[in-house]
Amino acid sequence: MFDWIMQHKEIIQILVQIATAIVWMLYLHLFLTSFVRQRRSNILINRVAGNNDRAHLLVGNMGAEPIYVSSLIADLDIAGETVSAVVTDREDFLDNEASNAVSCTTQGPLDSGQYRDLGNFSEIMEKALRHLGRQNAKEEVSRLVVTVAAESGHDAFLAAGQQSFTVSRDGDSHVFLPETTRTRQIRSRKDRRRLGVRINSALREEAEAIRSNVESLVPRGTDAAA
Repeated sequence: MFDWIMQHKEIIQILVQIATAIVWMLYLHLFLTSFVRQRRSNILINRVAGNNDRAHLLVGNMGAEPIYVSSLIADLDIAGETVSAVVTDREDFLDNEASNAVSCTTQGPLDSGQYRDLGNFSEIMEKALRHLGRQNAKEEVSRLVVTVAAESGHDAFLAAGQQSFTVSRDGDSHVFLPETTRTRQIRSRKDRRRLGVRINSALREEAEAIRSNVESLVPRGTDAAA
């Protein structure tokens, strides 16, 4: 046996080196996988306090690093048509003092394990419909998809989570039932880039609408008189 080992010692040394390299590669793979998983964002969107119009949406940061919630997007299915609106700020913002402004928006930082109230379902759906100019279509909404976009300190692209709800009537109110038990994480660069384009487009549309409203309030002939 010893003679056989001595005769094949070079081959045995090579095999040992290969086995050692494989073990270190496995350790490196496990380390990198764990590192990436820890830095990966994990946004939780959950329904609380019932399932009707007064039920609230919570967003939680289940990742290891803090995030900044920047946008809330509502996609509505209305009679077979899908429409979209950014509903980041609540409608009562203008009715509150500046000191209460933080409580009137869904924006803000979230540390690991923290959560934020996005408002109730009725508020989110009605604001989206007002933004779209379809206030009378509330009874035709059959599905609501909520997307929460957030900034993270280690990634140039947005982090995002998405949850879908089936909307049905129950007397004078609506019932919102989640279609899945888990929040869909939007992680691919293509999807996150597309989401950023949607948000930027919505901001430009909002700025254009504000500019048009301001111009409509200026009396005709003012510029000429000046």
